[in-house]
Amino acid sequence: MKRNDLHSIDLNLLVVFDTLIQERNLTRTAEKLSLGQPAISAALVRLRKLFNDPLFERIGRRMVPTPRALSAAQTLGPALDCVCSAIAHKRG
Repeated sequence: MKRNDLHSIDLNLLVVFDTLIQERNLTRTAEKLSLGQPAISAALVRLRKLFNDPLFERIGRRMVPTPRALSAAQTLGPALDCVCSAIAHKRG
């Protein structure tokens, strides 16, 4: 994927993905992002299509990430940190 292809992706989905990786629970992810649980479920459906992978498997009350999700998280977590830093950076 090239940078120009990002225009067709809702980058907010990556925030949902990152939070779901951390929380491993749809309800807690929804609470942390101040969204409803149905919105998180819908975002997960879109993420699964985007990545062409289930990303998470429900085991009991936890969402266990697939190997593809874990791999993506290793790249996306630091990338989101960089975006936050770039936006928060103040001029001297």
